[in-house]
Amino acid sequence: MMRRRLVSRALPGYPADVDIIAPSTLIQFARTFPTDDACLEFLARMRWPNGFVCPACGSTRASFLKKRRLWECFPNKHQTSVTAGTVLHGTRTSLTTWFYAAYLMSTLTPGISALQLQKQLGIGRYETAFQMLHKLRSALVAPGREQLGGVVEVDECFIGGPEEGRPGRGAETKVLVVVGVEIVEWTAPDPRFPDNPDVGIGKHRAGRVRMNIIPDASGKTLIPWVSEKIAKGSTVMTDGWKGYSGLAAAGYQRKIVFQRRMGQPTGEFLPMVHLIISNLKRWLTGTYKGGWQPKHLQAYLNEFTFRFNRRFWRGPAFARALGLATHPVKRATYASLYAAGDEGGWVHPARGNPLVLPRLRGGL
Repeated sequence: MMRRRLVSRALPGYPADVDIIAPSTLIQFARTFPTDDACLEFLARMRWPNGFVCPACGSTRASFLKKRRLWECFPNKHQTSVTAGTVLHGTRTSLTTWFYAAYLMSTLTPGISALQLQKQLGIGRYETAFQMLHKLRSALVAPGREQLGGVVEVDECFIGGPEEGRPGRGAETKVLVVVGVEIVEWTAPDPRFPDNPDVGIGKHRAGRVRMNIIPDASGKTLIPWVSEKIAKGSTVMTDGWKGYSGLAAAGYQRKIVFQRRMGQPTGEFLPMVHLIISNLKRWLTGTYKGGWQPKHLQAYLNEFTFRFNRRFWRGPAFARALGLATHPVKRATYASLYAAGDEGGWVHPARGNPLVLPRLRGGL
């Protein structure tokens, strides 16, 4: 269990020194955040860990208006809400409902659909649950996250149903996605020689992942994506696709894994990235029953990436999700979400220069 010791300087009526728990079970969560006041305290401590700071004048002297749940700074009487400028800005939904939504979305292994969220939390309208989840997803992309490094497997895939007569990279109504996954390697003791520290068994697993929608699989698209997501000097493992031929010139060590030669399978493959792609497709089918739309796919990729990269720290993932949500970000409205993909509509965040999703016919 992870604990954060924070000092409250703005909210009266709370202990001066309290342990904030990143709950690892639903029972712990319910005990930690039983009321909107407890949620408000948590958000305030996450946004202002060293005490309230007025966003207008920078003053640290303020009083808390309990009935309105606002901070009012002494110098200019500027009033501030802890949710101002965040994805929770102006919400009419209770903070406890938001907290449960963030917890379920970030900690459940399969995630949760808007329909299930509506049922589980007793939300009156499906549109409200849909908008809540997309608002939380919009805050999951940390702007300063580190690049992948070491050995990284990279491959592209199509997401969507089969298209008769248009296999592979020629399919037009599917969504093309590029995926990169770090390979974490270590040496474990050999059980056959438990007393010999010099003898071990090499093991590996998937580390962090990155994935984005891309308009095509050309080198003009793939090389810039690799340069943004993967640190220079890393070993990048790819198949023989010509779109990766510029990796060496871009500062990477490319290792080609030929999966077919002369039309015959070689038995070689990229196991980790293919496993991640398989898990992604099963997740979209299992959790969302294939009901997602191409224009929202990047948001689901962001969610999958966030949850996968924090799969060993389920409790802290909730605090991390809310920590990102309380930072000022562009706010999504239901109208802008509905118009995603259209001119002036919502653009799901993806770090760096956005790669534009081509207009697709039909839904998935």
